[in-house]
Amino acid sequence: MFLSSMGYSKRSSLLRSFPKLLRAADVFMSNKVLQSVVYHSWTLALFTWSDIKTTLIPVSVFGLGTAPVCPSTPISSSLKAVLWLWSILLQFNLNNQTASPGEDAKNKPWRPIPSGRISLRNAIILRWISVAYCCILSLYLRTTTLIPSILFTCLVVLYNFFGWDENGFIKNLMNGFGYSAMALGTVLAAECSSPSESITEVFNFAKYTELIVFFLILVTTIHAQDFQDIEGDRETGRNTLPMMFPVLSRVTMLLFLPLWTTLVANFCNPPIWLGTLYLALSLIVGVRFFVYRRSQDDEWTYFAYNIWLSFTILHLCLYKTQRHEYI
Repeated sequence: MFLSSMGYSKRSSLLRSFPKLLRAADVFMSNKVLQSVVYHSWTLALFTWSDIKTTLIPVSVFGLGTAPVCPSTPISSSLKAVLWLWSILLQFNLNNQTASPGEDAKNKPWRPIPSGRISLRNAIILRWISVAYCCILSLYLRTTTLIPSILFTCLVVLYNFFGWDENGFIKNLMNGFGYSAMALGTVLAAECSSPSESITEVFNFAKYTELIVFFLILVTTIHAQDFQDIEGDRETGRNTLPMMFPVLSRVTMLLFLPLWTTLVANFCNPPIWLGTLYLALSLIVGVRFFVYRRSQDDEWTYFAYNIWLSFTILHLCLYKTQRHEYI
């Protein structure tokens, strides 16, 4: 009886204090500084919004799944690695969206510049601030992380301001190097650093077999993203592989997806059900690219391609785990 009355009094006290909490929340949200922080934070998020599903999540999974995450601080190390990756993505999107604001105004008017959340001039200033910020963040997390950060910045500048995105072959190479630089930086940010580590020891690429495979897969299949954007790319002067080789580029998807699936599955010996599902998915996606050729179809097929790529990343993480167990 005594415990029951105690519970009742506590509930009554909470109910009486609820209006006060609401008023405090109203005052808190009406604070102009807070509103400004929320507004600008959402603006930064919108710059990277399109890449959360296609880049941030899969590359985070790849990096954290293949890295020997620092065992003493696994959660904070993982969060730092994801923060580094998101910061690099922000830098890329600031460069990309300030280089072609007209294209975004037509195709993605919700983005910060065409929607008026930030002026083009301020976005350009923020672009250069992001370069310095990424370098400082990389140095803070781990000295060697600065190398993939600088490499990625150079690739972004070449891609957006020197026309390296206008040729399909170079574009695929740039995408492969860009994704690999992001994945490598995520791995390095998640690992424990040692004061005595040498650059040659850290960048011994014999340790990164799965990263090399990931790079080759991207170079040979990443034009999957270009089928749905043929008209927009034609207007902006790009010449992607689907535009250069309309039929052959689709044939390559039909061939390379099952081929890479077979090779990756042989690397890591997954359970039969997982390997079967992985191979079936590659065949479905490859056939869709070859058979269904409308822009709307290509959009859905590209979504399926990202699912296949996620399965590929899962298998590469499995390979890395098995390799560590073997060693």
